[in-house]
Amino acid sequence: MKRDLETLASRVFDLVIVGAGVYGAAAAWDAALRGLSVALVDKADFGGATSFNNFKTIHGGLRYLQHADFRRMRESIRERRILMKIAPHLVHPLPFLVPTYGEWKRGRLAMAVALWLNDLASFDRNQLEDPEKFIPAGKLVSRSGCLEMAPGVKEEGLTGGAVWYDAQMFNSDRLTLCYVLSAVEAGAVAANHVEVIGFLREGDRVVGVRAEDKRGGNELEVRGRVVLNAAGPWVDRVLLGLENQPRPSLFHFSKAINLITRPLAAKTAVGFSCKRSHRGQDAWIEKGNRFLFIVPWRGHSLIGTSHAVYRGEPDSLEATEEDVQELLDDINDAYPAARLRRQDVRLIHRGLLPMVSPEDGGKDVTLLKQYRIRDHRSEGIEGLITLVGVKYTTARDVAQRAVDRVFDSLGKKPPPSRSAETPLYGGRVERFNEFLSGEMRERPSGLGEEVIRHLVTTYGSTYREVLAHVESDADAVQPVTQSSPVIRAEVLHAVREEQAADLESVLLRRTELGSAGHPGRACLETVADILSAEQGWSETRARSEIENVEAFYRRRS
Repeated sequence: MKRDLETLASRVFDLVIVGAGVYGAAAAWDAALRGLSVALVDKADFGGATSFNNFKTIHGGLRYLQHADFRRMRESIRERRILMKIAPHLVHPLPFLVPTYGEWKRGRLAMAVALWLNDLASFDRNQLEDPEKFIPAGKLVSRSGCLEMAPGVKEEGLTGGAVWYDAQMFNSDRLTLCYVLSAVEAGAVAANHVEVIGFLREGDRVVGVRAEDKRGGNELEVRGRVVLNAAGPWVDRVLLGLENQPRPSLFHFSKAINLITRPLAAKTAVGFSCKRSHRGQDAWIEKGNRFLFIVPWRGHSLIGTSHAVYRGEPDSLEATEEDVQELLDDINDAYPAARLRRQDVRLIHRGLLPMVSPEDGGKDVTLLKQYRIRDHRSEGIEGLITLVGVKYTTARDVAQRAVDRVFDSLGKKPPPSRSAETPLYGGRVERFNEFLSGEMRERPSGLGEEVIRHLVTTYGSTYREVLAHVESDADAVQPVTQSSPVIRAEVLHAVREEQAADLESVLLRRTELGSAGHPGRACLETVADILSAEQGWSETRARSEIENVEAFYRRRS
């Protein structure tokens, strides 16, 4: 995947997509699969904003039972199954446990009914070829069974626990990137660090965008018959480029925060109700308290999610010490055995999610339940569609619906989407465990089982493309650091084939070196040395790159 600005500026595309988070990337893939010529641009790195700050969970919507929202449940269940099918190396089942107390809201009877309804709604969840991806039925466990699965839960009034399965992304940043790589493989042209600064107009029709190359400083025009605004929290800012009448905001900000900490849960995600109140609109069963999860992830724990109204600019978003301490206090109150301290936090994830417009001065957060696809023909503007998504799990499905609208804007009948059946880049694996075992048996000389396991679970069926860099650089087979299975070839691959332009993108979004916390100064210097040799950086540039990453971790850990 090459960054080709000349092609971007010289063609007229069927579709120009602004924003390469998971929604924009999935739309680019779906549209390219259906035969449209597609340009995809992002003002920063692919998946570098809200899509980076997610809880790594692909969930089937059990929580929607609270609202009796079976339609959203079915959508989530279907998309969970599809993602395990098209990205089998990156999405795997994960058990979840909620301790039960008393008789009603948090009791065994209520949870037994919820699990039964969940299994009923997901009757087709295992229509997959790979048994490793099967989702078992939910079950109740005894008091002793709950304590065995989650030692240290509050024992007063404990009657047992409820267990169900959802799925987890081994590396969500690679999954987002796989959408981009798949789109490019299907014919799309994608470029990061290209910021849209305005629209091209012919009368009442949008015919493309004006953009700035943030790496080179030059302006360019990207022409398209339809423009899809999928810029996430920046959708309203992008629409300012229309320079006509004011319009109501499509994205009201909720600040969402998750923490990556030292490991607390080994194999099972555990949910806890904390004292902080939570008010859910239209809920049939009101929980009354915020619910938090501790989720095992790559040798660490993910804790979240907290939500708060945010009234600032999206580029200015930061997590405050008060935000972090509040979340730590809540989880320690709900699960005293955690005994988390501020120094246990490895990385702070913070992002912006769409919420229902809050009352003036109000602090209550009600997240937007349904995606929004706005065709601006209703405002007298042709050729412009805005997409606002609400969660990672359903991005593919919502992107498909947005592309249907694109075809309508083009005056064409949309052909059937193929994105639910077509493997994503690296996903051509019929049975994951069998594929992994076979590759470990036939691994190239000099590579240990841990490295092969890591490569397969990161790159799937394309992992040998990474090893191809060893042919030109024998040292590329060596690990970047002794504390990680990531090898130097992955850094070379990120720069040469995945548009990684700086140290941060390599550490956080192309490899797993730094996505769970600071990997150590020695790692930063080693990767900077590889990038310097590959891209001709000066010593000053290399030092600047290292300092930029250090500043990132100072703000986010």
